Amino acid sequence: MEDIALKEMWANYDKKLEKSLALNHRLLTEIQTQKARTALRPLKTIKIIAVILGILWSLLLLVLVCLALSAMTYYRHFFVISALAITTATVTAIVVYIRQVMLIQQIDNSMNVVETQRKLASLQSSTINIARILFLSAPFYTTFYINKSMFEHGTIGLWVLQLTVTTVFTAVSIWIYRNARMENADKRWFKFIFGSSEWTSVIKAMNFMKEIDAYEKE
Repeated sequence: MEDIALKEMWANYDKKLEKSLALNHRLLTEIQTQKARTALRPLKTIKIIAVILGILWSLLLLVLVCLALSAMTYYRHFFVISALAITTATVTAIVVYIRQVMLIQQIDNSMNVVETQRKLASLQSSTINIARILFLSAPFYTTFYINKSMFEHGTIGLWVLQLTVTTVFTAVSIWIYRNARMENADKRWFKFIFGSSEWTSVIKAMNFMKEIDAYEKE
């Protein structure tokens, strides 16, 4: 009889322990998921502001391009080509940022841990990719201002400086485009480039969700 009573006591203890562990897991999941959502809310605001500013910047560049085309000369090709390249990169960023805002909204409404982790990974990947594209437009910021006066009155020193700056910007932007990947996330230059709140918010959210996985493996 004592053995039966002891077994029943252990069985009841196991059930209570399982319920307690399940409750702890559910509470941890809810807390960590809420922390992840909270970490992303400032990012959502940043993305919306970036979309608005990007639209205004693109419209301004397109207006200036139209004005340049209306009185087109050989020397204005530098501005037109540079402005169109910058506008293309900016519009691409606008589209990606809008998608990211929608993705963050989906994360806010999601109760599925696996789905939330997948969307965070997608947000992380798109953040890196759009940064790589924007860096490719950097050299065009060093050429849009080239004009007739520079050709007619520019000194050799001025052109050496111009070519040096454009070459350096081009080389750096291509290097970043090729190397800005997750496998380099622990490198100093990567942390420096992606040290903004835009990137750290995503990392914080992902770390909160990883704590759930760590708990499950214990």
